[in-house]
Amino acid sequence: MKIDELVKNTIIPLISVATAFMVGYLNLSVSKSDEEFKKRDQELQQQLKLSDQKLQERLSEIDLMVKKNKEEREERESNQDFNLKIYEIVTQSLEEKNAQKQEAAKAFVVVMVDEPLRSSLLNVIKQGGAPEVKKDIGKILEAEEKFQTSAAIVPDKKRDEVSTYQWGNWDFDIFWCTESGPNAKKQAELIGEQLVAENAKGRIRIRELPESINAKSGYQINGYGIRRNANKEETKTADALKKLAEKSLAEIDIKTSFNVSVSRQDTPWYISSFVCPSNG
Repeated sequence: MKIDELVKNTIIPLISVATAFMVGYLNLSVSKSDEEFKKRDQELQQQLKLSDQKLQERLSEIDLMVKKNKEEREERESNQDFNLKIYEIVTQSLEEKNAQKQEAAKAFVVVMVDEPLRSSLLNVIKQGGAPEVKKDIGKILEAEEKFQTSAAIVPDKKRDEVSTYQWGNWDFDIFWCTESGPNAKKQAELIGEQLVAENAKGRIRIRELPESINAKSGYQINGYGIRRNANKEETKTADALKKLAEKSLAEIDIKTSFNVSVSRQDTPWYISSFVCPSNG
């Protein structure tokens, strides 16, 4: 075979095949590299996205903390300004020896000032106020001390009755308002006695709610009410107490409805009820 025919018929086709093979291999390698690059790029983009989300979440948390701190600071400053104004009202009424202004100052303190400043200001007015104001504040402080020391009636078990609910170890305070008079006390005692008769095992107390305490924000009870926390089990127990209380009072011809509301305080396994009829 001649050289030119060998080149033409054998070598050139071999070179062509080899070239095609190399081109295919290079294309495959480039394709794989491109896929890997795209995959790594996607992973990087995802990581950057997650990092950005975490950063935004953290910035939002910091922003909320700043706003909360600002609100709390503004609230403290507002309370301080308010308390300072009340203090000025108290001291001015004492300096002027004006019984009418002292009475107004006392009313402001009783209703609008929180402890421990509340007791301190009442004692200041008591020490330097007019005789009638001193006497009134003395009664207030005595009643509130009695209230704070949990002076209460614990109802005796006078009878056994079929339980209308599984009362278990729930604690109950049945409050009666001083301004509602002795009839309110009797009604509260009936409710407490019914709980005991139905074998409630927790602490059950009949407690007087002084007028000065009831005037404070957070109380201000008028009529018949029950306060509970928001959880499901406490809601069921409060509803059961409502039925028991209404039935107990209906037996002495008092037809009323207890308003059930959510308490601002977190008091697990405790429900309070209020008997404060306006007609005494």
